[in-house]
Parts: sequence; structure tokens; C-alpha cells
Amino acid sequence: MDFDSLQGRIEHEIAELRGAFPRVESCHSALVQWKDGEQPRYSLGLDIRWPQRQALVSGPAQASAEAAVEAAFRLARERLQSR
Repeated sequence: MDFDSLQGRIEHEIAELRGAFPRVESCHSALVQWKDGEQPRYSLGLDIRWPQRQALVSGPAQASAEAAVEAAFRLARERLQSR
């Protein structure tokens, strides 16, 4: 997946998150890439804010950027549902 497609997917996931949790005021993301030996690894971090609250979500390391996006937003939805 190219950068523009990945960015579009992240923006779409943020829009869905804000639709499901209307109190969310902002959500910023940062995709991190590194190598574990020869294998590329990816993790997506999310900074989610709503009135007088903040959730920092650090998605688990994944072998692909797409999987990292999916894992981080799954974790974010779980955390927001429990609050």
C-alpha cells in the first residue's frame, strides 16, 4: 500500500472513530517503522482527546503498516468503549 492510500485509510478510520464516539474532539496519529533484524516492523500511535480527557494508544508492532493501522484502531475502540 502506498503512502497516500495508507494516509487515506488512517483518515477514514479517524472519521469512523469520531462518528462512533461523538465526544472525541481530535485524534492525531504517528506511524513508526523500524527493523527487527531484517524484518520491517510498524506501529501506529494515536493521541485521542475529548473534553478534559486524553487517551494515548500505542498499537502493537506488526509486520505491515496496514496491520498496524488495524490493530491500533481496534485497541482504540476497545479503550474508548470501556470509558
